[in-house]
Amino acid sequence: MNEGTALLFDEFATRYRGGEGPDVLEYLERAGDDREALAALLDRYLQAVPTREPSEEEVVLMQARLESEPALLVLRRRRTLTREAVVSALMTALGLDPAKSDKVGGYYHDLEVGNLDPKGVDRSIWDVLADVFKANAQGLAGVRPEPPAAPAVAYMREPTGLQAKLESAAAPSAAPEPAESDEIDRLFTAGA
Repeated sequence: MNEGTALLFDEFATRYRGGEGPDVLEYLERAGDDREALAALLDRYLQAVPTREPSEEEVVLMQARLESEPALLVLRRRRTLTREAVVSALMTALGLDPAKSDKVGGYYHDLEVGNLDPKGVDRSIWDVLADVFKANAQGLAGVRPEPPAAPAVAYMREPTGLQAKLESAAAPSAAPEPAESDEIDRLFTAGA
């Protein structure tokens, strides 16, 4: 075993003891030609050290993957909180207009189920959610379930004659005007 491999082993062991979950495959890749020696060291080490308890975030992530559910939704359910309770906490903590709770609820729903990009959400939202959930809500919000397998290709026939005229007449002529942005829009989509 060369000196570089010993350093890789020390780095792995330090990170593991510190509560991190270092990626074994990454370390083996970094070992290059000495990967077999590092693999043997890591194997003996991981058998000898006591297993650490997973963090709650790790448990939530695993549960979310097993259930094919968004991690933030799993976290809220584990806390036995209703979506309304979370929205109420956001409204109160941020001093938002109570008349706009439905709008906040819609944005929170989209965030919770993975339809809203978490990168665009303001820091103040994450601070409130971290306080409500007592967990890293921001880190969990970025984890989405695997998308379902793509459906088989289906071919549809083109409408002809009278059917085509009826469908084109029923189609809207112009997109509706977007509503004016407000503080709630900024809080949930500022960085998007």
